[in-house]
Amino acid sequence: MSTAERRYADFYRYQAASPTLRDIYVDVYGDDYPVELQPFGFVTRTDLERIAGLLEMPAGGLLVDVGCGRGGPGVAVARTAGARLLGLDVVASAIEGAPALAASLGLPDAEFRQGSFTGTGVSSGSADAVMSIDVLWMVLNKPAAMTETARILRPGARFVFTTWEPAYLDHTKLLAKAGLVVDLREETPAWHDRQRSVYERVLAATDALSAELGPGAEVIFAEARDTPPVLGGTPRLLIAAHKP
Repeated sequence: MSTAERRYADFYRYQAASPTLRDIYVDVYGDDYPVELQPFGFVTRTDLERIAGLLEMPAGGLLVDVGCGRGGPGVAVARTAGARLLGLDVVASAIEGAPALAASLGLPDAEFRQGSFTGTGVSSGSADAVMSIDVLWMVLNKPAAMTETARILRPGARFVFTTWEPAYLDHTKLLAKAGLVVDLREETPAWHDRQRSVYERVLAATDALSAELGPGAEVIFAEARDTPPVLGGTPRLLIAAHKP
């Protein structure tokens, strides 16, 4: 396990037991924050509704959620689309509680296992859609991630994801090199002000978060300290592409 994975493992062990972190997101996002899904990050109900519509999945098809965390957002999209769900995450502690959460949300047959963007373990051409929320920015080998995603998609199927795009990176070109065609690329609504507000509140609540999250708190503290200076040139995007 890498150092980064170990730090996120510590975080996910305690995430669900942190009312302070939950309340920070609810305070910033209001009703647009899907608190019942127990997400980690900046996903909104608006994002999830948009993703579900863009995936254009057949009923009963296989949706693969890469970097699924505790699984809630993928469950919501799969439930809306009437799809089967396979959630993948490199951090074992992230998915430990995912089956129980999925069952509580009305999707008891959802499957969760360890896997990564560059090694999904999914059969070629078997996915009717792939989604990912706020994960791709952490993947070091993005060309390999795009190639792996293209491999598991059936022809005509879509890959829909959110991520941040710094000036040196062009996701459209990366997707094209993997044989995927971009259908949509747009900034997510009100992302900048909301993200800054979350970081401000995180840094103002270090004592409470340290008590609730233990060593896992350092992950969000580091992000809250280091990210704001680069946000202006790193938009949060929603991108949809398909495999011809």
